[in-house]
Amino acid sequence: MLRLGRQFLISLSCIAVFASRAIADELEDVAGEIPVSATETPVTPGAAQFTPVDLSFANYRMEVMLVVLAIGLIANYFYGSQKNTELSKKWEEPISDVLKANFSAVGDGTRVLEWDSAADMLLYASGRRHCKFVQGHLMLKARQDPIALLNDLAANNQEKLEVEVVLNDDEFKGFVFAAVPRKRAKAMLRDRYDISTFAKIVNSDVVSSKVALLSESADVTAQMLNSGLDVILADEDALLEEVVITDAPAEKPESHDFKREKKLMAVLRLPEPTEANVAKFKQALEFVFYLVDHVAEGVSLRPETTRKLGKARDDAFKEFARMAEQEKQDALAKTLAEKRRIELEEVNKMSPEQRRKWEEKDRKKQIKKEQSKRIRRVK
Repeated sequence: MLRLGRQFLISLSCIAVFASRAIADELEDVAGEIPVSATETPVTPGAAQFTPVDLSFANYRMEVMLVVLAIGLIANYFYGSQKNTELSKKWEEPISDVLKANFSAVGDGTRVLEWDSAADMLLYASGRRHCKFVQGHLMLKARQDPIALLNDLAANNQEKLEVEVVLNDDEFKGFVFAAVPRKRAKAMLRDRYDISTFAKIVNSDVVSSKVALLSESADVTAQMLNSGLDVILADEDALLEEVVITDAPAEKPESHDFKREKKLMAVLRLPEPTEANVAKFKQALEFVFYLVDHVAEGVSLRPETTRKLGKARDDAFKEFARMAEQEKQDALAKTLAEKRRIELEEVNKMSPEQRRKWEEKDRKKQIKKEQSKRIRRVK
């Protein structure tokens, strides 16, 4: 944050320097434009000279505007940064309380939230059952940056907390489920590999009409809603805006050795930090970590559902299995080619009689190899 502040002040200093130089140039031009009367007494060489300067506002309108703009930006930067600092302190306490109640190691031991920019803070915690760690991103409005703030207002971007929990691999039956604002459902189906590959929009009468459910199985949907999520999603004023549970990557992998992590992600809206809203926010964040336990302990999919989910992943990742097999074959071919090259170098050093015997032996080996290939094809 201090680094960004220094960069901002340097930029404003450049504006001020530019304005000062413009004023100096203007003064020089004005001084040069004042005519000298022919009847005036000649100036004695070496004597002090004074030329009156027109300091009217009309001559320096642009320069004054630049200086005022620089002062305004500086004032807004410090005001916006201070406002975000005050808000972060109000939200750090409830976030800290929930994390410390659920994790044994929170933050760096001194602070829970760490500044990433003048409007963004990061969090990290570990040491909890059913998961490896949690990381989060507190996103405030860019009050210190007028352009970014206008963009937030135009896009109706809300202040929020994004949380990502990496689950233990062996405690979670892999599936994809999401509950998101309906206006974002199509974008998620288009942009996220895991959701577009495995899930589809499903209808439900127990959630708000503003919420869209994306799931790959009715069994998964029912068991996730039975966690109490249905009650929260039925409340249009709920602070929990998004929940995504997945065992596949959000972006399509480019190779077969991609990292497969099981995750639970949630987005919580930040309301005005009144006492009642802070208490409501704490309950919503607590529910996110309750879902971690529910996924590990409360979800018991039917055998046919488990088989269906497994087959869907086998089909989806078949392409990557072929890529892995091809890479293995290429590596083997490269090894054999290198071995053959070394062998031929040794043959070239042999006597004619030794070479003739080696060639006969090699010919029989190649015939035997071809016969083995034919037998495998027949089988």
